[in-house]
Amino acid sequence: MNFWGIFACSEERTASHFEVLLIAATFVSLPLFEAPKNIFSLLFLLAWVVQSFRCKSVGAHCALNWPIWGLAAVLWVSPLFSTYGDTITPLNSAPRWTLLALFVIAAARLNYSRAQLFIVWAALMFGGAVAVVESFWVWQFNDKPYPEFRSVGHVNHSSMYTLIPLAAGLGALYARERWLQILGVIAIISSLAFLPPSRSLVGGVAITAVIIVALSIVAVRKWSLRGLVLSTVAGLALVSAVLMTPTAEGFRSELVQRVTGDNFFSGRDKILNSALAVWDQHPLLGTGWFSFGTATSEEAVRAALEADGIEYDPNVYWHYEHGHNLWTTMLIERGLVGVTLVTILLFLYFKTFLPIALSRDQLDPMDRGAAVAALLVAIGFAVAGLGNTTMINEHGHAGMAFIAVAYGYLRGRGILPLRSG
Repeated sequence: MNFWGIFACSEERTASHFEVLLIAATFVSLPLFEAPKNIFSLLFLLAWVVQSFRCKSVGAHCALNWPIWGLAAVLWVSPLFSTYGDTITPLNSAPRWTLLALFVIAAARLNYSRAQLFIVWAALMFGGAVAVVESFWVWQFNDKPYPEFRSVGHVNHSSMYTLIPLAAGLGALYARERWLQILGVIAIISSLAFLPPSRSLVGGVAITAVIIVALSIVAVRKWSLRGLVLSTVAGLALVSAVLMTPTAEGFRSELVQRVTGDNFFSGRDKILNSALAVWDQHPLLGTGWFSFGTATSEEAVRAALEADGIEYDPNVYWHYEHGHNLWTTMLIERGLVGVTLVTILLFLYFKTFLPIALSRDQLDPMDRGAAVAALLVAIGFAVAGLGNTTMINEHGHAGMAFIAVAYGYLRGRGILPLRSG
């Protein structure tokens, strides 16, 4: 065996085996290990740069990359014009999401073979399933009210992460490869198993949406209105069945309390009020990564309201470290530019993968499955983004990187346009 074959070049700039292994290692590590996920991400970028020089090619054009470039660039510029620039600087705020962005951009410029997609896809689902099992095991011995993924941390972000292997698992059911289907079933079951103890209502709504869309794709392809209705009912029934299990008693209690109480949105509307009170101080570029808590603090909101002659009411304005909504957080941290770019990016995700998922052409099941999985990841981002800040941290890294790999695979198959970058 030729060891150097793992670094072999190709005219189409297909990913080398070494690059694929690093992507797979990153996917396994993301929900489980703090340091390894960063190490593997950096090693992938280094390998991509070296391989690009060797092959004299940075890969192919990806239509999804330009909004990501913009979202990263804003983080380096916005602190320079922010009143909080003395504490929130580009160097102490921007690098983390920039690493995510560069990883995704580089991965999207590579083409992937069927075997390479299999490896990456399997790694993503395997890592997600192991994270759920490990979180349940650790939960037995700590005093926390909810299970949490080791690397992801907070239960809400852990719940957001389960959307990624769930989407990948549903897409994997299209494939003919038996092992991929088995891992898909495991990913689906583990993601659903995490929902009841997490008590995440946002996660429950997003999971329901992802499942309904997955079932609806099959119905729409068959021109079946009846099937579309049945898919919606089936999705609701499946999630309801999970929530009727004994382990979901806490989830049900919280749901009843939320619906019957006077805080249905769990304060998200009040957090939005705080954001709207101060956003016009930095309207275009925002105040920088992870600055939401500082920019919407009680002190900042009080000062803004006082300047406008409005009385501060603690029942109207709440204060948290992030907006509990993708667009609310973007508005403060990356301004209207960030809100526009992230909305365009989600639109491009839907525009790219929905036609392939719904196509009535005789596509290879692996091709359709990859498109469906990528589309469902985007659905999870959008729906969960209404109640939490998605497309950041580990779940953003995993989901956006998988979409990038799916794009590269479908481009290599000739389903998406190929253009030199």
